[in-house]
Amino acid sequence: MSSSNLVGRGGGLASAVAGMLLLLGHLLDQGGDPEYGTVLGSSALLAAHVVLVFALVALYAAQAERVGVLGALGMILSVVGTTLASGTALVEIAGASGVEVDAVTGAGLSGALSLLGGLAFLVGLVLLGIATMRAGVFPRWAGGLLIPGDAVYGAASFFSGSAASMVEVVGASITCAALVWLGLGLLSRG
Repeated sequence: MSSSNLVGRGGGLASAVAGMLLLLGHLLDQGGDPEYGTVLGSSALLAAHVVLVFALVALYAAQAERVGVLGALGMILSVVGTTLASGTALVEIAGASGVEVDAVTGAGLSGALSLLGGLAFLVGLVLLGIATMRAGVFPRWAGGLLIPGDAVYGAASFFSGSAASMVEVVGASITCAALVWLGLGLLSRG
């Protein structure tokens, strides 16, 4: 199997799985701890972020010659952001299981890394979505869905309780659709 087939098939599968795990995790978090969700939901989110690193690299590799600096910056910020979000998901798993994690999630370096990770992920996916739309390698609106999906998800931070949770589910649904669509695009190229 050639490396381009491996990137296409493996990356396409990773993108689709990451999107579905992202949505599943947010759905499973419904009705859990208002701040940390559920152990199962947070575990699905952790798995989504880990798999998403591979998907992002594959999506970038498939269109690297056409996305330019904007796409490279989007991929780098997305990978850094999703990596830091994995650490946050680990803390949320502990919090959902009843461990006192306020010292970890509060102020200081860990709180700043959590905030910066979320911001890097948000900006990175938006940039990658724009670059993907411009590159024309994948269906234009597959990349375009990354933008509102991430924006809606980011808007959840302005809400609290069940309203924030529902906004996260809407954002995750749109992002899931984008990642599955992009994954199918990678699979068809592989």
